[in-house]
Amino acid sequence: MLWHLGIPEDYFKDPDHGIARDGFRILTSGDGVIRRDDDDDGRELGLIDGGKLQEMPLSVLQMDAMRKFGSAAEVPIPLFQSKGLRLKQKIKDCLEGFQMLHYVSPYEDFSHIRPGSDVSEKRAVGVLHELLSLFVTCSAERRRLLCLRQHLGLPQKFHLVFERHPHVFYLFLKEKTCFVVLKEAYMAGGDTAVEEHPMLEVRKKYVELMGQSQEIIRGRRSEKPIELESNVSGSGDIEDCIEILS
Repeated sequence: MLWHLGIPEDYFKDPDHGIARDGFRILTSGDGVIRRDDDDDGRELGLIDGGKLQEMPLSVLQMDAMRKFGSAAEVPIPLFQSKGLRLKQKIKDCLEGFQMLHYVSPYEDFSHIRPGSDVSEKRAVGVLHELLSLFVTCSAERRRLLCLRQHLGLPQKFHLVFERHPHVFYLFLKEKTCFVVLKEAYMAGGDTAVEEHPMLEVRKKYVELMGQSQEIIRGRRSEKPIELESNVSGSGDIEDCIEILS
């Protein structure tokens, strides 16, 4: 997860990161008990509570609802249809009913939700939406998300959520690996609360450099000057995300 979150590899070893200022502390878990430790195994980030009541953090979807409607009483999930897709009226009615369901924030207690219910399904979509919005590319390998099921309180076969909600998530195969992309980050333009990660532009430039490496090597061998043009731009779409992941 360090790569997806844009965190340095030595994050758990370097004491100068000052994560406590953001309200977190490093914990280690083992034998069912969470404890502080100096070992590197089982490191996790825990929220510092201190026994005091803290304001509930808002998810990206809640902030988007506050920005659009001035209230988070109703939190719809932005849907993005594939180009050229025409939906039957029955499916449209299902999508409208799904939007009307009660939204449960990923940071709220969900113990009262009945497993397998429609509200539980919408919570799973909301949790995965929030998780992907925190990643640098708002995407990840689907299999790497499976290990987070128990930590996030997701159902046993939560990976099916990606297939049941193609208007929220985009799946594609790259070198026999399935990736999942948050559509809102690449198709909403400026009408979204998902902020572009500062590391994204750095990775775009790195991918561009790797793509030009063959031209650089060929130019050095032939001793001929080459002109390289930068293709990095601020406008993102699904194809840009695929290029970054490749």
